[in-house]
Amino acid sequence: MSMAAPIIERPSHAASSEAAIAMPHQEASGKRRRCILSRQDCASETLIRFVVGPDNHIVPDLAERLPGRGLWLRAEKSAVEQAQASKSFAKAARAAVIVDADLATQVADLLAARALNFLGLALRSGAIAMGHEKVRADLNAGRAAVLVQANDGAPHARARMRTVASGLPTVELFSRGELSQALGRADTVHAVLHASRLSSQFLRESSRLAGFRETGESRLPALDEDSFVPSLSGPLAANETADRVGIE
Repeated sequence: MSMAAPIIERPSHAASSEAAIAMPHQEASGKRRRCILSRQDCASETLIRFVVGPDNHIVPDLAERLPGRGLWLRAEKSAVEQAQASKSFAKAARAAVIVDADLATQVADLLAARALNFLGLALRSGAIAMGHEKVRADLNAGRAAVLVQANDGAPHARARMRTVASGLPTVELFSRGELSQALGRADTVHAVLHASRLSSQFLRESSRLAGFRETGESRLPALDEDSFVPSLSGPLAANETADRVGIE
């Protein structure tokens, strides 16, 4: 972590009237939140949640489970930097807060770790195939939901695989080393995820990460789509509702 000194933000008196409407007006749905920078209601899948920690530090809450009032911000490096420059965190929190100078880097690292963790979980659940031949076979058979390729793999080989993928979401945000470590297999360049809750979660985190990393030849869902994460039903929907209890 960078040793740069944190920035202490204090809300101005002029911002007090605006802070009263910082929270979204559709919270009960669990689907839309208000960005503290743009002041627009957005699908929560397109945002990063922050909270004020016990020491008044601004803390990223990517799992959206930490207690406290949520401060939601567009999932982009530039948005984090603009929020720091405009003291948006202090205005929304209506309190003096401490913002680490490397907050955008912290968010990017956490997003990458979450996405790669979902890859590892997919491996353990059998919802992933790796290797050139197995990936091509799954793509041709229509079993693949997401194509994942190392961004430092051979360009021609990756381009050919994207052609076979024929419009499927493609994630090329991670290096060969990152994928190999997450999947426990050396020199991993090509993989496909089968349709599952894990593939949806991986795709969500990858799309948020795209706001902080070079996307290369990735093909990701538009972040402004409300249908970014598929609707849930049955036990999964009940779990999702339970997860959001007490969360702003």
